[in-house]
Amino acid sequence: MERYSNGKWKAVVIGSYERADRAISLKKAISLMEFYQVPVAELFPDSPPPIQMSNLAIDLGRLSNEQSPFSFIVKKFTNAIANRRKDWNGQILSVRANDLQFLAMLLQQNENSVLEQLEKLGLVKT
Repeated sequence: MERYSNGKWKAVVIGSYERADRAISLKKAISLMEFYQVPVAELFPDSPPPIQMSNLAIDLGRLSNEQSPFSFIVKKFTNAIANRRKDWNGQILSVRANDLQFLAMLLQQNENSVLEQLEKLGLVKT
């Protein structure tokens, strides 16, 4: 590492940055990104605007009739939430903002995409 960077970077230092054992300044992060030829814009990825949720619920009755890979994951997710909350109403499940975030992570999608798919399948009750 030292040879490739002409002595500017040591492998042990970069390793400590990677493990978060050592804080890195923005100036050094930019310099390191330039060394690795990574665009600085990667530090600040575009993120969709946060979803404004109010009284969002999933129609569990309709969900039970769906047979897609997407709905399979949503079913497992809603069952786990219902069990954790001890909510065995069985008709609808209120969805909190952090529930939607977690579901999006499980599906490896962003929250907006998940919400759009739920709406497309007619699973959203407001």
